Amino acid sequence: MKPMISGKKSQYIVKELSKIIDRNINFMNEEGIIIASTDPSRIGLIDEGALIVLKTKKKLVVQENQYLGSKAGINLPVYFENRVIAVIGITAIEPEVLKMAEIIRKMTEILIKEQLIDERNEIVDQSREVFIRDWLEGRWKEDKVFSSRGWMNGLNVNLPRVVITLLIHYDNPVQQDRTSFDLQREQNLYKGYLQEAVKFNNQDLIIPVGFMKFALLITCQGSNEEKRKEFISHKIQYIHRQIPQSDHFTIAVGIGGYYDSIRGVPISYMESEKAQSYASPVEQLNIVYYDELHLELLLDNVPKERSGNFVQRTLNLEAFPDSKEVIEMLRVFFACNQSINKTAEQLFIHKNTLQYRLIKIKDLTGYDPRVFEEAVLLYLALYFIPKNNESPIRYE
Repeated sequence: MKPMISGKKSQYIVKELSKIIDRNINFMNEEGIIIASTDPSRIGLIDEGALIVLKTKKKLVVQENQYLGSKAGINLPVYFENRVIAVIGITAIEPEVLKMAEIIRKMTEILIKEQLIDERNEIVDQSREVFIRDWLEGRWKEDKVFSSRGWMNGLNVNLPRVVITLLIHYDNPVQQDRTSFDLQREQNLYKGYLQEAVKFNNQDLIIPVGFMKFALLITCQGSNEEKRKEFISHKIQYIHRQIPQSDHFTIAVGIGGYYDSIRGVPISYMESEKAQSYASPVEQLNIVYYDELHLELLLDNVPKERSGNFVQRTLNLEAFPDSKEVIEMLRVFFACNQSINKTAEQLFIHKNTLQYRLIKIKDLTGYDPRVFEEAVLLYLALYFIPKNNESPIRYE
């Protein structure tokens, strides 16, 4: 099948060429129709001179009114993979323009090649991305068929892998005013940073699974758990170094289990998602391994109604003027291991102000966050507050 050049792509080519030669330039498709031009009035017309070039595969100097739809100038065949796929026309016959014609033709072919290669790569990337999504979500029946599909995408699905979920969390008011196009471009930029970080192994994969959220499928050999964790930790630290540092975001990383079979990847992905949800947003880089979760997995089985009542009785959030501020302060306090100095530094407040607020929490809840036995109850109550809804849970 011959490649098709869209009007949008050909108009881009015409625009670029017009920067080199100050003459009207036309781009004709395989039917001789002008689909792009620096003269918009000519778009959609059939150029008979272009039809002759498509047939003879030779350049043609056209005189005024010599062919229907043509103007005085030169038309040249445009090749892609040894086939004529289009005609480029310059509306001028001055000697200096004719000398430039061959250069214009070559540049046209280069621009077309770049565009078509990018298009093909995009199709390949989309196909591979669909395959990886199916793999992560366990959407297949026959392992052999799925494995063959992997080979078609250049992937060996039988290598041992660990899935990592990485979330880049923004804390920048400016971000809220950005358009969806700006946000998508930002996500693509960070995806590029991550791809650059894993480019040394073409079996290490990356795919977006949400806004500024990525799943990485990392090949990992060896049966020694300690060495595997060391390898993964070094890999994440390397990835972190590739991302431009900013005070406006933190990176939360969840690491799933190690599996040496095709069916293990969906399990590792679910585990990495769960682990990432527990990664604290306080530090610039926070890493949580699924196999290090213990209490959290147990608490996930507590019925929502019971956990809601527990939150109400323990935190008494309705007594505070700003319950979200209290929740955030306690989360940071516990993430900093109840360190007054570290918490005050993270919250950008004086440590005496923090002490006052902690005493206020003790007065209104009956539990002192600075006392371990009482802090445990506050910690559990915080856990039960949905992270996407920081208002108190109410049950009548």
